[in-house]
Amino acid sequence: MNSATLSLKPLWSLREDCGFRPLPDDPGACVVSTPWGEIRLDAGTPAVGRALERMTYGPVSLDNVLPGFTEGPGPAGERPQYDALDAALGRLQHVVVRTLALAEGTHHLTVVPIARRARFTPGRPDADAVHRLSRFVTLRAGAEGWVAESPLAAHRVLLHTPQAGWLVGCYARPTTVREAARMLGLPVEETALVVGYLETAGMLVPGVPQVAFGGADGSSSFAFAEDHDIPLEPWSPRELLVHQRSRPGAHDEPVGRTGELDDEMDNDIDGGGYADSFDGDTVIALPVPDSVRVSAREPGLSEVLAARRSERVDDGMPLTLDQLGELLHRSAADRPAGGRPYPSLGARYPLELYLTVAGGGDLKRGVYHYDPHGHLLSPLDTAPESVDGLLGDAAAHAGMSQEPSVLISMTARYRRMAGSYRGTAYSALLKEVGALQQTLYLVATAMGLGPCALAFGDTETVARAFGLDWRAEPGVGEFVVSAFPGPESGR
Repeated sequence: MNSATLSLKPLWSLREDCGFRPLPDDPGACVVSTPWGEIRLDAGTPAVGRALERMTYGPVSLDNVLPGFTEGPGPAGERPQYDALDAALGRLQHVVVRTLALAEGTHHLTVVPIARRARFTPGRPDADAVHRLSRFVTLRAGAEGWVAESPLAAHRVLLHTPQAGWLVGCYARPTTVREAARMLGLPVEETALVVGYLETAGMLVPGVPQVAFGGADGSSSFAFAEDHDIPLEPWSPRELLVHQRSRPGAHDEPVGRTGELDDEMDNDIDGGGYADSFDGDTVIALPVPDSVRVSAREPGLSEVLAARRSERVDDGMPLTLDQLGELLHRSAADRPAGGRPYPSLGARYPLELYLTVAGGGDLKRGVYHYDPHGHLLSPLDTAPESVDGLLGDAAAHAGMSQEPSVLISMTARYRRMAGSYRGTAYSALLKEVGALQQTLYLVATAMGLGPCALAFGDTETVARAFGLDWRAEPGVGEFVVSAFPGPESGR
């Protein structure tokens, strides 16, 4: 495409999930239904109704409804119609989709509002205005081309043509409109129009000349507000995106329960990736604690809460089978009445537990899978070097000089959660990990053991050691526990 034929035309439409209906009892009035409720418009002119109805069918030039609408208010005698349509579009900004189309009708770029707070009044920056792609923007493939979005923005941008994508690519570094136009061989005025759309949509951020931030080559002689926004400084783009997309209100993606799972998915017969092939002949039945005996020696809840802390036991002793059985039964085993001691969104319980044992006690050194239904341990055929890696990493992450007695690794059968909840599945998983870790903390503290949750583990080491496909069952949490060497152990 050469610059001589490039010509951009603004088009307007309503979001696909919007509807329009006139009110027959009130001529000139209409109702627009939106994802955020219905909006009644007392337009007072038929032009508004005609425009909105046509906008429900897809992108349309409003100049076809009111000639010259995009250029100005029109002749004095027709201004009431222009003003009425402009006011109606102002009230509907959060559902009005703006498209720039090429001369032959091909869509070039579309800005879609995704939140109730969306407002869109694009300008046309000067040729020497500097912009940069926001550091929070992500690009992904969509049904009609690239999709640009940001957790800070109330719009997403669809890049329909290669040229639109190339323009966005120009702004990976600070660039002027004139430079971008030159690199792509496009007219400056029309490049400025697209840049104005991208800036208003929140994809590009404007630069402010500041010598204090300049580099030796002058390429960084502009400051960008988001780089010096104190509330944004601690956020990484990935973490902010997960946060914003895990809660409704700031976007239009589905969030919440999808309904009951079918039996096939509920039983995890969904493509594999799980370590389900355990040797039944070597399964170890864990002891079930005597509830009466436990209650007799148990400190009160307030005492346990006050005593709870991370204990890094460098000279720890191995846990006995009785201790391990009690810890797991009270923290993670299925209860007769249903559920487990820790909460899980929708009672899906996607977490699986793998125990890496240092050895020297009742259990041999190695890796074991815990079955919460039967309160059983199944040994895995894990390579010794993987066992060493798991325990060595756990010691390093906990700040210990020796291996912990037991490392409890938590993995998640992700589809078990994602099949029930849209948008919130991963966020819910992390909350469940925290709930299970706190339960382990309290039970271990009550038992007189030394517990410590870890901040993270190694994704590839976990997958290799447990024989997992991390895409189906990723590692999501780690916890170490040891018995104290003195009389505190097993009090």
